[in-house]
Amino acid sequence: MKKVLFATTALVATAGVAAADVTFGGYGRFGIIHVEGAANETTITSRFRLQIDATAESDSGIVFGARARIQQDNDGDSNGANVGEDASSISGIYRADRIESGINGVRFFARSGGLEVGVGNIFGAIDSMPGMYPTELGLTGLSYDYILNGAGAFSSTYDSDGNGAAGRNGIEIMYSMGDLSAHLSYQELDTVPGNGIMDGDRIEGYIAYTFSGWTVALGLQDSDIATDTELALTVGGSVGIADLTFGYADNGTQGDAFAITAGFDVGAATRVSVVVLDQDNYADTVYGVGVNHDLGGGTSIRGGIQNNRNGATVADLGVRFNF
Repeated sequence: MKKVLFATTALVATAGVAAADVTFGGYGRFGIIHVEGAANETTITSRFRLQIDATAESDSGIVFGARARIQQDNDGDSNGANVGEDASSISGIYRADRIESGINGVRFFARSGGLEVGVGNIFGAIDSMPGMYPTELGLTGLSYDYILNGAGAFSSTYDSDGNGAAGRNGIEIMYSMGDLSAHLSYQELDTVPGNGIMDGDRIEGYIAYTFSGWTVALGLQDSDIATDTELALTVGGSVGIADLTFGYADNGTQGDAFAITAGFDVGAATRVSVVVLDQDNYADTVYGVGVNHDLGGGTSIRGGIQNNRNGATVADLGVRFNF
């Protein structure tokens, strides 16, 4: 990712200030998406994301920082009573807890060596564990039905456009040392009318270890929400030209989920991804294929086709540029 960096060592007239850095990065994407059975089956899809990361380092070497995003999708409500509210491009259901066109909830952190403590709009342990997001299918992710934890629906996750600048409140501890990594997080959810999210506490964690080119990760969660992921296990590595990820999750009342993802390069600039996921409460097995062709300079043509959880065909095609 190409970033614009602003750094200063003398803006604060205090002896011993080491450095303060602010980086801007993100991406834009636009194209078409087709959803079988939707009111408008083929529509234009787009997103612009600007990510802001700010850090400062103390004399003792502790790094303090924050992350925020400004994001705009083209699926926002056109009804004047709901301006700024976000909608799923797949279901068309508007969610008042997701506010676009502004700064999302901020994640603050303090880091020293391999230890990091985060608060606010946290990443969440289960959603961050290795192998949970082995690929992003097509241009848009195609609803991420192939992700073990429901793409963050069944665990805590960093919300790109949630709750405006206030954000969710959570706390997490992350640690890494060599081939070992671990993550523990806690978040309290509040009921938001109409979006299906319930009150409850989430305590979750994972531990992962890499050996001989393979990474094994185990995640556990204790949640008051019956549909949340209780256990997740992923194994990822390479065999020949293919990068493989195998996963299992116990998603509470949603049932068990099993997933296989494979990715391999075709030539110097094209990558193909294949996904299969079966979950007990899905109407059909999810399977799909995506293609990412690198145009250079952070630009790419991306597309994919997927049979989603309802047995409907979803496909997209478009351009993405990273900056």
